[in-house]
Amino acid sequence: MNSHDSLTSESRSEENNGVGVGLPRRAEPEKDSPAERKFSTSPDQAVEVSELNYRRLFEAARDGIFILDADTGRINDVNPFLVELLGFSHGEMLGKTVGELSPFKDIQSNQEMLKELQEHGYVRYDDLPLETRDGRHIAVEFVSNVYQAGEKKVIQCNIRDITERKRVQEEIKNLNAELERRVVLRTAELEAFSYSVSHDLRAPLRAIAGFTRILETHLGDQISDDAQHAMDRIRVNVVKMGGLIDGLLEFSSLGLRSVTKKKVDLGVVVRAVWEEVQGDFENGRVDMRISDLPTCLADANLLKQVLTNLVSNALKFSRDRRPAVIEVGSLEEKDGTVYFVKDNGAGFDMDYADKLFCVFQRLHSNEEFEGTGVGLAIVQRIVERHGGRIWAEGRVNHGATFYFTLGKK
Repeated sequence: MNSHDSLTSESRSEENNGVGVGLPRRAEPEKDSPAERKFSTSPDQAVEVSELNYRRLFEAARDGIFILDADTGRINDVNPFLVELLGFSHGEMLGKTVGELSPFKDIQSNQEMLKELQEHGYVRYDDLPLETRDGRHIAVEFVSNVYQAGEKKVIQCNIRDITERKRVQEEIKNLNAELERRVVLRTAELEAFSYSVSHDLRAPLRAIAGFTRILETHLGDQISDDAQHAMDRIRVNVVKMGGLIDGLLEFSSLGLRSVTKKKVDLGVVVRAVWEEVQGDFENGRVDMRISDLPTCLADANLLKQVLTNLVSNALKFSRDRRPAVIEVGSLEEKDGTVYFVKDNGAGFDMDYADKLFCVFQRLHSNEEFEGTGVGLAIVQRIVERHGGRIWAEGRVNHGATFYFTLGKK
């Protein structure tokens, strides 16, 4: 080509492309604003940015990462964290299969792993024991995935150190075992205590009651009024002490009983309780109101015990009213159903409400209203065993209302 042809060719090129070969680019009018040029990228630039972002993640990841050739299974790249974790240099790992590295000597063979990856595209080991170069024993999660990278497939292996997690899990397991051991020991102690109370404390009571009868028989008609009164007081207190022992045994044994929850028709339970406890009152003296009650999830026997205590208390403290009004109902609250037993009886001073559920704590004298001071403590323990809570509101001479729940919805 002569110089004329060359120039002609260059001129055509300049006409077609706006660029002269070997010449500076000719100035052209700007088509895009500076803001548009700033955010516009070519496909190649987008790929380059994506690869750069991936590389940054790869380098900064706090999981170990292998990149393997999908055909040979040999390592093409390793991130810094894996170098730190295993103690092998980057160069020592490149070109090897995972199985050729000593920490992975117990892993399935490279060919088996490759076959599984080719068939399923995924391999996982949840708890793989490894020994690092410096002899440390660690546990890892090992997850491999096959994915497309450009025109070829690669394998990415993610390795997460779970040694600390396993240590914490083992510590929790040991703590639970120790707790279970203590529960068994405490249960045995409670059983021994219950046996002692049942047998050792009842024996003196039986002796007191027996000697009182002997003395009363021996004196016969010669017994004075004061002596007879003393004998009567002894018998009353023997019975009272027996009731306290029964209540204490029942209270302590509640911690040993399992709670078997099932659907319970509360209305049926309340009516059964009422049939049992109303016998001490004349017909017409008690206005018993039982609302429509929902089915609940509870231990039927324990729930009956709760209602027996609460309804019996309501009757006891309302016995001087004409009529005594007792209401059993429920309220729907945000956290679940609240059940209540309400009466128009003696009530109580709210300043002492915190004492209601304490063992042997009573707000009324035995001369006013008989009792052992254990019943409400038993009720509270049963309710709490169900995951619920119990509380009371009252006014002196204006009745009381006891509320309880059986756990959240």
